[in-house]
Amino acid sequence: MDKNDLHKKESIEFLIKNTDMFLDADYNKLAAHIEGHRYFLGKNLNMPITWDEAVYSWMSNLYEPISQVMETWTTQMSFPGKRKADLFFEVCDHLYYLSVEKQKEVNAYDAVLDYNAQYGKTIGRILAKLLSIKYAA
Repeated sequence: MDKNDLHKKESIEFLIKNTDMFLDADYNKLAAHIEGHRYFLGKNLNMPITWDEAVYSWMSNLYEPISQVMETWTTQMSFPGKRKADLFFEVCDHLYYLSVEKQKEVNAYDAVLDYNAQYGKTIGRILAKLLSIKYAA
């Protein structure tokens, strides 16, 4: 394992140990998400992005805002019993596809709310739909 691979491994292990969301089983998915974020960030900024810059940006622009919004009662009621990491990865994918569909950047709150409204269960889904209508108006 070269120095860069070891550094990536250590940073992902740090994320797993220092968040209440991810498990060791999420290692490959985290690595792929951060690497994908790194690619798109470099493409958008038209410059190479280091692994550390990608991790910092991923934490600041994806993990923190999405995980905060996921703590809302509409999300918790929409996905009872669902593992937080699985829901996080699903919401990240939804955020990407929603941004492509709308041809503009979509914020974490709107992406989570839309995901809850489309795929949630029980009362959480109904409430998310009502909130979506309220904020769309």
